[in-house]
Amino acid sequence: MSDGAVYVYGVITAADAASLPDTGVEGSPVRAIIGEGELAALVSDVAGGSLAAAREVRAHWRVLEKVSANTTVLPVRFGTVMDGDDAVREQLLAAGAERFTALLRELDGRVQVVVKGTYAEEDLLRGIVSSSPRLVALRDRLQQLPENAGYYERIRLGELVAMEVDRTREADAAHALARLQPLAAAARAEGLGTPDAAFNFAFLVDRARLDDFSAAVTDLIAEFGDRITVRYVGPLAPYSFADAELTAGAV
Repeated sequence: MSDGAVYVYGVITAADAASLPDTGVEGSPVRAIIGEGELAALVSDVAGGSLAAAREVRAHWRVLEKVSANTTVLPVRFGTVMDGDDAVREQLLAAGAERFTALLRELDGRVQVVVKGTYAEEDLLRGIVSSSPRLVALRDRLQQLPENAGYYERIRLGELVAMEVDRTREADAAHALARLQPLAAAARAEGLGTPDAAFNFAFLVDRARLDDFSAAVTDLIAEFGDRITVRYVGPLAPYSFADAELTAGAV
């Protein structure tokens, strides 16, 4: 038990608290704080200072990845520090008991996987222009004009290409979702982040269906070919479906 600052990784069932990763942030041993009922919090003791260093972010994710390999964990956001074991029991486990218990039951046997698609941007733009007679004609016309003579036409060309990129992205995202969503318990669109992003989905998948889901991703990669690079990450803790937000007690 600690009366000092405690770093919180996530919430699990008390029955799953027997086997834990060795160390977490600041190299401190990971332990479980058991609350009333069937909940436990994954924690380690910390000095209480800044935890923004990249190595601590990696340590946080590593703990959650190791735990989620064998059991269901509700992740708490990186940097969550509370004022001792009693605060964790009262302000996290007791305060959120009903919600956490329901989430753990709902997510039991399920993991998150992430599927991201990225365009080869130059190939995408070239393909969009070449597939539209209207855009080809406008491009060819601009190539015949001096740089300062076709200012507004160039703006228009850019606007038309941007519209076609948006349509292409929507179609590709819809195709990916149609292929993969039937094999998942839930799906969530995440932020694209970069202009060359085609789609970014988080899926909640039953462990028993992971092989089928992976096979569907392989088929999707073949369907998109070189046009879209697909990145498949998982299994992960269900970050997008069960983030355990603190409402009080953080220090």
